[in-house]
Amino acid sequence: MGSTAAGFWRVALALPFLLAFAAVNARNSSEGLSWPPASQWRTLTIAGGCFAGDLVFWHLALTHTSLGNATFLATLCSLWVPITVFALYRVAPSRSFFVGLIGALAGSGILVSAHLSFDASTWVGDGYGLITGFFFTGYILAIRRCRETLSTTDTMLYSSALCAAFLLPLALAANFVAGEAVIPSSATGWASVAALGLLAHLLGQGLVAYGTGSLSASLAAIILCLEGVGAMVVGGLFYAEPRSWIDALAVLLIVGGIALSQNKSNP
Repeated sequence: MGSTAAGFWRVALALPFLLAFAAVNARNSSEGLSWPPASQWRTLTIAGGCFAGDLVFWHLALTHTSLGNATFLATLCSLWVPITVFALYRVAPSRSFFVGLIGALAGSGILVSAHLSFDASTWVGDGYGLITGFFFTGYILAIRRCRETLSTTDTMLYSSALCAAFLLPLALAANFVAGEAVIPSSATGWASVAALGLLAHLLGQGLVAYGTGSLSASLAAIILCLEGVGAMVVGGLFYAEPRSWIDALAVLLIVGGIALSQNKSNP
């Protein structure tokens, strides 16, 4: 199917489960099913829109450039988040935070280096990957603000529903203009989008939303440098990529960078 349609199904298939979780929470709470206050709808809309943009450009990057380029450029949100926080709130991170950030990004780059390429033919895909990082920066900051007053379940439910509302017309437009399929045409296709919905979104993105409730946005973004470790594992398991002590050093750089960045004075 089309890359945008895959993003739509990722969030759409997670919605029934998120709604069920919200219903269970409401049953266990004396307040019943909660509805976000009017002040939060703007932030939820920003979160849903930014995540829609993230998925559109992330999937385009994966199909137009190397896995390493797409992964590393997306993790640059670890750099954009603290810069944005400083620009908006004039809250400067500490020196240890920046040292940790550089270490984590360096480790992430080393881990995906087997897939990194600097070919002129992939510059469009590289641009998509860079834009992905900008959209994910907006998503992290918006989710962090939502989690100040909303639970993880409510944040995920409403932001995911809004994200699906943004992605569906884009997927239909891609079908009309470029002939990209919107509905999976095989059992394997449905299994793939189900895995995206349940594993990548419901579990993975749900943990991101949960974590941002107790971490600063900047630290949450740096921890996402661990995507490089995931790329290393995928490369070793499915692409028979050889690994060496340099990869172990890269993991230590990422973990050490995250540890060094954990300072309560950081934004």
